[in-house]
Amino acid sequence: MKPKFISGPPGTGKTNFFIKEKYEELVKQYGHEKIIILSHTNVAADEIREVILNLPLMKEKGVRKKALEHKICTIHHYCKHKLLRKDVFSEEDFSNLVIETGERSSLFSKDEKNLDKHKFFRFLNDAHGNGYYDNLHEFWNKRTTDRRSYKYSFEQILKMKEVYDSYKKRNNLYDFIDMIQEFINKALTPELDALIIDEAQDSNKPQIKAIEKMATHVKDGHFYMVGDADQTIFEFAGSDPEYFHILSKEAVELEQGKRCGQAINNLCKSIIKPIWDHYGYTRKWLPAVYTEKHLKENKIEQGYKVGDIIKGNGYYLPDLKGSGALDILLNKIKNTNQTFLFTYRGTPSDKKFRDFFIHNALEFSHIKNTSFVSKKELRCHYLWPKFIKGEPMSLTQIKAFWDYMSSKVIVRGKSKTQDPFKDWIKKDYTIDNLINDGLLKPESKAYDDFRETRLKTDEERLIYINRVINKGFDFDGEIRVKYGNIHEVKGLTFDNVIVDETITRDEAFFVQRRLKYTAYSRGIFDYWTLRSNTNKQLGGINGSI
Repeated sequence: MKPKFISGPPGTGKTNFFIKEKYEELVKQYGHEKIIILSHTNVAADEIREVILNLPLMKEKGVRKKALEHKICTIHHYCKHKLLRKDVFSEEDFSNLVIETGERSSLFSKDEKNLDKHKFFRFLNDAHGNGYYDNLHEFWNKRTTDRRSYKYSFEQILKMKEVYDSYKKRNNLYDFIDMIQEFINKALTPELDALIIDEAQDSNKPQIKAIEKMATHVKDGHFYMVGDADQTIFEFAGSDPEYFHILSKEAVELEQGKRCGQAINNLCKSIIKPIWDHYGYTRKWLPAVYTEKHLKENKIEQGYKVGDIIKGNGYYLPDLKGSGALDILLNKIKNTNQTFLFTYRGTPSDKKFRDFFIHNALEFSHIKNTSFVSKKELRCHYLWPKFIKGEPMSLTQIKAFWDYMSSKVIVRGKSKTQDPFKDWIKKDYTIDNLINDGLLKPESKAYDDFRETRLKTDEERLIYINRVINKGFDFDGEIRVKYGNIHEVKGLTFDNVIVDETITRDEAFFVQRRLKYTAYSRGIFDYWTLRSNTNKQLGGINGSI
């Protein structure tokens, strides 16, 4: 069955508006029991499930979260649910695999326990996504430009696969690749009232086959793919822009932007125009307008009313050391409640941005919520001098101190597995209470700097901590400055976006344009373009193949 493709540029409401409205319409007609919505990440699936559960119709029917667990989920989850025969290979299994392989363990690198980052598994997933899992040698030959990114030689990869497959078979396990393949080959697909695929353009070739198999049992033509061919940025992993550009020719187009203001909207249309020209179409994409939420949350925006077009501004940053545009950016970070996304293509930008945040004493975190220094730790450094001078602290604050203290201050021999506060009641305590209970040594009163309670705190972190504390930080507010590469930030929304256009390797022109388009379209109000002195710039002619 051919899908009905619901297409729209970034921020036009493909997920939050179309899916919600279509789902409600379908539930009124069929009920919810045989309506399936599939996405590509657990986070996205959870968000959609939450939106659906809050529909008045679903509340009226008393539908619980559990009832939608296997109906609104990832493609892998759905395939596993229909097979239910084996456990999924996990991080723990990987650790056991390394141990069990003995002298061959060097092939799997003990330092790379994260399966998402391990080069061997990345190679297998990329090969599978592109349809070459049964012909790894051909896939290897096709990847002549980026073989080094897989770290191992092809001979090593084959040897590792032999060990890996043997381990899975011995322990009755399967992985994400197995889930999709077994579903395609063996799973019985039930009759469905409707099938909706969110962010469909991220689907690789085997996933599309699995989806098409599900669709053969959908009633009344209710098979929908929701996405944007111009945001197909996982081509290296098997997503196919050509497939979705063909679907786009007969797509239902969403036109009204709900995210990008005029400045970002105009920029993104200029970025993607060569691709539109290539495929022979022009998409209508209107800039977003102010809502009550915009006006309430962004106090800097004066003189606008609901329904006015969000204008926004664009700025150029020659570097991160000093310019008028940089001053505007820093002032906006420090004096507004808006959010800021720093994103990039090349890995060197990761360190560049971190150094910038540290130098300017900005609270920041990676997009995956990994903080350089957490608010909890900053609070400890700020409050400790007051605590040792006798100022009472809450039990919650005391527990926070304890979490970060080393054996330099804590009584030696105290088991970290025990809860030393198990019998404490919720009230304020002084440092003498901890000393009297044997949790701190009496000399701890002499450590007027919290860093002295920590044995493992590198100098860079200490400098940063002191800068943030001296500048002043928001105890309770969310971290508003985040960073991550373009593939990591896809699907997210920020008030402002800063894009480092520097690239470090040659990539196809259309690949670069899609990446650039996706990066800038994360923003609502203002954007900043950061460029290096090199000739290779994201989306430019130089450095493209």
